Amino acid sequence: MPTSEVGRVVPLSSNAPVVLVVDDELGPRAALCRMVRGIGYRVRTARGGREALRHLQEHPGQIRVLLTDLCMPRMDGGELAERALDLDPRLRIVLLSEPAEGRAAELLAGYPELPYLEKPVGFGALYSVLFQMLGPLGSPETVPRSADRTRARARERQL
Repeated sequence: MPTSEVGRVVPLSSNAPVVLVVDDELGPRAALCRMVRGIGYRVRTARGGREALRHLQEHPGQIRVLLTDLCMPRMDGGELAERALDLDPRLRIVLLSEPAEGRAAELLAGYPELPYLEKPVGFGALYSVLFQMLGPLGSPETVPRSADRTRARARERQL
């Protein structure tokens, strides 16, 4: 990705790709949604694997990227990824987890082909992985002030 593209976003468009954010915890799910919108993509959310699969079944082909927490109760992100790909083989998937989560390393080892982002996810890392998966969204604009605040909060959490 060109360095001039980092930290730049486009206005939200009705035909922008849709990203499905799946996390059983409200805080990380909300933060990811704000960042995805700040980048210029439309976003849908689910609190777990079953809800995400239901959305994928009810809206076939609508979701382009699935951002899923790896360590969730009932259905982990790896199982969700497998089932989601059965529904839509073109779907792009990114696994997310906190490195301190006990099962994360073991689960990640089973999905070496899927991109992985460490939580808390930084704006730049999310932008980079979405840019690689979906390409540019037209003519970029300056990052909105809300995205600057999101990045600052993410940096504070990482310290």
